[in-house]
Parts: sequence; C-alpha cells; structure tokens
Amino acid sequence: MVETQAGAILVNSPPETLKYLLSAGIEPPAYVLLPPDVVRGQELGSSGFVRRGINYASVEFIIYSNFFVRNRRARLITVTEDQARRLRLILAETMNGPADDAAYGPYLWIRRECAAVSYYPSFGRSPRPDDMVDVVSLEMGGGDLGATQIRLQGDTFTFVEAGSVVAEVSTQITQMALPLTVAPPRPLQRQELTLQFIGGSDGFDPAGITTCFLAYLGNDVQTQATLFDAAAYVLVRLGHLGMSSHHISEVVLSHLHEDHVAGLPELILMGGHRVRLLTSDIIYTSLLRMLGAMLALPEAEVAALFEYYPLNPGMPVEIDGRHFEAIYAIHSIPTIAVRVNGICYSGDMRYDEDWFTELESRGVLSAERHQELIRFAEGASVLVQDVGGGAIHSTITPRLLQALTAKSQRLVLAHTSRHMLPTDLEGIDGRIEFAQSGHVVAMGQLLPDDERLEIVETISACPLFARLSVAKRLSLAVQVETVAWEDGATIMHEGDPSDRSAYIVHSGLVEIWIGGAQVRILGRGSSIGERGAIWGDSRSSTMKARGRVQLVRFPPDIFQPIAEQLGLADAFARADWLAKIPVLRELPWASLLDLALDFQPRQVASGEMLFNYGDPGYDGYVLVLGEIAFSDANGTLIDMISEPGQFFGGRSALYGTPRSASARATVDSEIWELSAPAIQRLNLLYPNILMHLRAVEAELQRSRKTPLDP
Repeated sequence: MVETQAGAILVNSPPETLKYLLSAGIEPPAYVLLPPDVVRGQELGSSGFVRRGINYASVEFIIYSNFFVRNRRARLITVTEDQARRLRLILAETMNGPADDAAYGPYLWIRRECAAVSYYPSFGRSPRPDDMVDVVSLEMGGGDLGATQIRLQGDTFTFVEAGSVVAEVSTQITQMALPLTVAPPRPLQRQELTLQFIGGSDGFDPAGITTCFLAYLGNDVQTQATLFDAAAYVLVRLGHLGMSSHHISEVVLSHLHEDHVAGLPELILMGGHRVRLLTSDIIYTSLLRMLGAMLALPEAEVAALFEYYPLNPGMPVEIDGRHFEAIYAIHSIPTIAVRVNGICYSGDMRYDEDWFTELESRGVLSAERHQELIRFAEGASVLVQDVGGGAIHSTITPRLLQALTAKSQRLVLAHTSRHMLPTDLEGIDGRIEFAQSGHVVAMGQLLPDDERLEIVETISACPLFARLSVAKRLSLAVQVETVAWEDGATIMHEGDPSDRSAYIVHSGLVEIWIGGAQVRILGRGSSIGERGAIWGDSRSSTMKARGRVQLVRFPPDIFQPIAEQLGLADAFARADWLAKIPVLRELPWASLLDLALDFQPRQVASGEMLFNYGDPGYDGYVLVLGEIAFSDANGTLIDMISEPGQFFGGRSALYGTPRSASARATVDSEIWELSAPAIQRLNLLYPNILMHLRAVEAELQRSRKTPLDP
C-alpha cells in the first residue's frame, strides 16, 4: 500500500487481498496498480498476470467492495494497454458471462435468468464492469492521478508528487503469496460418502475460506477425491490437510466468479498433476477466454493445459464409478448445479420457490424450467446449498430450509459467514449444518483405515518414486517408517551433514529456506534429501515444519537399492545441469532429478540431420552444447539456435503432427532426447514445464516466419 495525495494505492492484488485488508482493518483502496506481464517461458507456471500459478490481478472483490460497500468506482492501472484490454475481458467474463448470444447455443434463455438475478434497481439492468471500474494503463497516461504521477522506470514503480519521488516499489515479486487462513486439519475417518470442506464462506469474509470441498465417493479408501470448485491457494490448503493434487481425481467447476475459480490456475500450472475438469460447454469456453487473457496465451494453448470433460444438462458423465449430472443453476452468470452419487451441490444458486413462481409469471422461466430447478436436488443424501443471501444468492428463511430439508437427508449450508438458523424451525434443525473450514460430513459404512495404504498413497504421489512398480511401492510401505516434527521445528538445516536418508512429505507442510529466504512450500508427495542420500552432500536448504509434519523416511539400506534401480546416480549430473537453466532453477531438486531420468544424451556430428521437414515427430530435444540450424521445405535457412537449454521438436512429438522444418547440427553438438512417451508423461505430471517448452518453441516458430539471411 502506498499512501499518496491522490489516495491509497494498492500495488499487486493476489487472491484474497480483500480479506487481508479487512483483517488488518485497512480500508480497501480505490486505486490498484498491477505488475508487468511475466514474459512467456521466463518462469515456470508464469505468464501474463500469473506468477507460479498465482494471479496477481485478482481484483474482482476489490471492485465489489468499492462499488457495493463504498459506492465508488475503482481504478485499475496496468503497465501496458494490452494488459488493460485483457483485464477488461477477464472482468466481462467473470462479472457478466459471455457477451455473444452464439456462446449460449440452445441455452440462450440463461441470459434472461442471469439478468433477472443480477438486476440492479439504480441502473434498471445488470451492472457491467464499466459501471464499477475504470481500467487504464501507464502506456496511455493512466498513471496521471492529478497530484500524484505513477511511472515505470526499469523494474521500479515510482510515485512522483510536485516533481519529487515520494515512493518506489519494485515490480519484482520475490515473496510467495500465501493464504490468510487454512482449514484446520482433523483426522478423517472415511465412510462411503465423505465430504471435507476446505472452506464454506464467501469472498468478503476475512476469517473464512471461500466454498470449496472434497468428496470421497466409494467403498475403497484408495478412491481419489472429487474437488468442487477451487479456492485460492488450493495447493497449500490441500497440503495442510495432508493431501496433494495427486489425490484429486477431477475438479468440478460451478462458475467463474473469483471466489470459486481463483485456485484453478495454481492447480493447473503448479499441481504436478494434469487436471481433469468437469463443467459445461458455456462455462468452459468462457474459462478459456478468461485464462487466455490472464496468462496472455492463445486459447488453444490454454486448452492444452488440462483435460476437459463436458458436463452439460441431460448428458451425464461417468468417471471411475462416479455418475455426474448437471443442470444450469440460476445465478448472475452461467452456473451449474451438480449431482454425483448421492451428493447435490447447488453452486451459487439463488433458490427461492416464491421468486421462481414470480419469474414464471413474468416469462423469465418456463414451467418446465421452474420444475427442473425445484426437483433437481430431490432424493439427495447430502445437499450442499449456497445461502450467501442478497440478490444473487439464497437467503436463509424458514420456508427455504423447510423446502430444502424435504429434498435431502442432510442439508449443508455453505457460502456464508453467518452461522445462525431462524428460531422458529419445526423439528428440522438437527438435519442442518454449516460448512465451516475443515468441516466433515460423512454417511454410510466406515471404511478400514490402513496407515500402510496411506504410506503407499504418499509414495505414489511422488513422481520420482511413482516410477517404481505397484508391487515395489507396496513392499516399501511395510519397510519404511514415519518421523514427526511439531509446528515450527527445524527438520534440516542448511549446511548440516546429510544422514544419507531420503524423505517424502506424508502430512503437513514443509517450508524450504535458502540463504534466509523462504523459496517454496512442499506438501504431501514431495520428496527431499535425495542429493545427500546419493552422494552424502551437506544439506542445501533449511526445512521447517508448518503445522505438525510427518515424513516417510527411507534409510540408506532401503534408498540405495531404489537409487540403483532408477539410475539416479547417472541422472545426477543431468539434474545439476537442468538446475542451471534459469526457468527451472526454482524447481525442487527432486523434480529436476525426475526430469533428468527422461532425457537421453546424444552426440550429434557436424552436418548430421536430426529430422526432415514433413517427417513424423517421435522425439523432442534440448540443446546442451553446439548449434542447430533449421530450414524450410525448400532447404532455405530460417533459424539457428546455440543457447544451451533451448527446446525444439516437442510440439510435433506431443501432438503427432509432421515436422514443420528440417534440423541439422552445424557443428559437433550434444543434445538430450525426450521421447514421445516421456513428453506425454511430462504433460501429465509437469504441465507448467510443458507450457514453458511450448512457449519457447512457439517463439522459435514465430521467428521462422521471416527467413534469415544464410
């Protein structure tokens, strides 16, 4: 926050900034200054407004707070006009939904419903972003605030008043953005139907986490969870519950309001696991536009980052015995309500049967649509219902609770910080509960709780150890032990000698500190200590427990045979070389070691062809040493690369398309080959790395549009 004569100015706005401000007693400012774009391919999981999966232009609730609470317009200031254009697109998609009637296909009536929900009497229509906020850029003079001038000078924002610099703020973001609160961990005794709430509140509640929950559905304790919506900082919050993204089978996305989607970029780009996403076609195409603008990527590139499973009304989806079906809820933007195996999630539906009757009389709802809304939750074992109140959410009334408890065995009220029921309920309050952070709802038969199976899950969640056979992982689970540290304890200290053991985080979070600065947080499935276990090197970082932490320990007599089987010693030097590539240096060394196992070194003689134009692509390559020339179908030279770490040939191998150029070594060179199966594995486990490699190669392809002078 920078205090100026023009007013307070917020610099950067990661998710939940409003919660931080309210918690600190700071009035949300009207001015927000956003950072420059991250250049594609410069940093893993980073592009456009997004850094390591975190969106630093997460401004929706700052805008709402200014407009609806303080009755004033906010002003968002970007560096470039392109950023301003993209930010306007993001706000249009998240606040009003798709603008083009064609985007709704056969569901154009949704626009009428959304307009009815979001009707604002002062305007006689729904509010639009232009009503609530100005989006300007420094490039086009948007830094002129009268008494205060904002300028970008190199890597610094300068604030000038009366010709003097009154403040300077670096544009470099070096500290990790972290959540204000996390759900309290509690032992989870699984039953046939189990819900675990990461959060159950709204975007304005500084003490609560927005509605987001895990659903375990099935009779097997190894069944993965379904995640409903994605709260901000979802990876840290999962880690605090003793989970990683590997434990999530699929993500159900109800709609694109920031409090339901803020954690999705992080899950997609930094989760170490390719996301399966279920939502409707209308929401999906809107999501691609939103993420494309957020990441400054073409929509096709965004679509390649995750697996999309269409979940449209009347078209159920089956995944591993889970039967998903959906209808469009009634909200201010397109939203789905979802049923799966006894659970019904309303999304942010404004449920009000009297109001539905009024809408039908006005022609907004058809009789069939009216009945669809009323009947969708009937027979559910558990109904998770939004009750945020106001014009666009359900409001708690005795009539609402009577209607909803008649539809389901248990009613869970979410999306609210007000945990109070009316006093005049008639015998149904015992069936109603509120979804607070960490809350668990469970029904059906208890499932056996086997600690060894949990250890197998932890081992399997680690990409390095997941290379082992299932039988080997099962065998390891009965040989290893778990060791524990209390909150704040130092697990390992930088510079200390290694105990020659390797570890995997089993529960809790581990902070990694290097040179006195916190560089990352590791959760379940993250492995640590391999370097020391292989060569006996001293510890390269300090590791501290955040909350109570359990690690699975692999003592030398167990780890060394694993290292030999996987060939870790041979990959050691390759991992160290990868660590020197700027974009990869922030990865945990265990991830670099895992990547190094897939690269196969190859010496290429001067003049040797690597591939020809039009050939099928079976491998991608990284240049380690030397020079590679590229030519078109006519043999005309179009580009040359000589910088170590440059990637080429991967798009053809990943997508099965013919080579778009020929490649040959112009001097004796060394390359590392990455086979198509290895690229597919990279696509599944490290989508952030693949995004980087695609960005590098796309830049290379753009440069080839203009042939170089031979």
